Amino acid sequence: MGSTQGNENFNQIVASKAPKSRFYGGSSSLSNRFICLSIRRMKAIHAVKGQHTLSIGKKMDKKLKRERERQNTKEYKRRRIQLKKQKKKSEFRSKVKEGTTYENNAEVNEPMPDIQEIPSPSTINDSDNFVFFDLETTGLSRNSDITQIAAACGSNTFQRYVIPRTEITQEASAITGITFSHSTNKMYVNGTLVETCSVEQSLLDFIDFLKLNDRPILVGHNIANFDMLVLENRLKEFHLFSTFSACAKGFIDTLKVSKRVIPKHEVENYKQQTLVKEILQSTYSAHNAKEDVLSLKKLFEVKLQEKCINEDLYNLNYNHAKISFKPLIDRKIINALICSKLARSGVHLCHLKIANARDENG
Repeated sequence: MGSTQGNENFNQIVASKAPKSRFYGGSSSLSNRFICLSIRRMKAIHAVKGQHTLSIGKKMDKKLKRERERQNTKEYKRRRIQLKKQKKKSEFRSKVKEGTTYENNAEVNEPMPDIQEIPSPSTINDSDNFVFFDLETTGLSRNSDITQIAAACGSNTFQRYVIPRTEITQEASAITGITFSHSTNKMYVNGTLVETCSVEQSLLDFIDFLKLNDRPILVGHNIANFDMLVLENRLKEFHLFSTFSACAKGFIDTLKVSKRVIPKHEVENYKQQTLVKEILQSTYSAHNAKEDVLSLKKLFEVKLQEKCINEDLYNLNYNHAKISFKPLIDRKIINALICSKLARSGVHLCHLKIANARDENG
């Protein structure tokens, strides 16, 4: 074993003596020159391959042998399997969070639905009713299962504990206090047994609660980035999203309203628990959906409701519409801010295609 540098040098010299771009075949000395060059090369090999080169080769051989022996051990194989599982789990989580809509041109190339009317921006009226809602889930993924759903409107309240179909992560259980035993099919909240229902039944009950009011506006904290995505995924799974959309006007994210209305120097951060503590001067049991809803209702009525503007109202199709513009954002055809404003009104990429087609057809 030795360095290949000498071979590369030899090939370079040969190429310089008889380059392919020139014809030396007619020279009677060409073969003699190659023979001399080969003899010089053989002498160089014997001169270079001394004790130092051999010692390096032996060290490399020993190192390779040790590595192969290590790869044959049980510990190495276990570790390799563990790393593979971690990689697959990470890739799966990423896929679940982002979804297949993030593939190249996934939305651009999909067929346009038969949409005749382009939605116009919604407005907030004095006659609107507000339904405050919150979810607790099995984890932080947008495709998580719901473990608790709660809502409040006026003096009416709603709450359901939901049987999860996947394991509740340790992080989620530590935050919410909710645990579930799949062997006994029982749910506990901080050690207390609670009554549960299926995911589909909880969604149907929630829709019935919304129907008590005339297309109310949903209100929640950080729901644009999480709760509405989880709720939308579960509703679509059971083919209930159309029914749900007919029962609500849109939604308001109090996190975004708070950042616009409340100056940074007045609060430590914009978490709901912090806002309730510093503005209402009260505390509550955070990360319990019902308690979150009731405290948010007070915060909204005291501090945020009068400051809400029409731009704070999001269309229920906001997230799906926003995702549809991602291929255009990636190609820098349109910027993210404009896409967010369009999606807020429920304008989808398909709507832009229809508008463009109408312009072309006069």
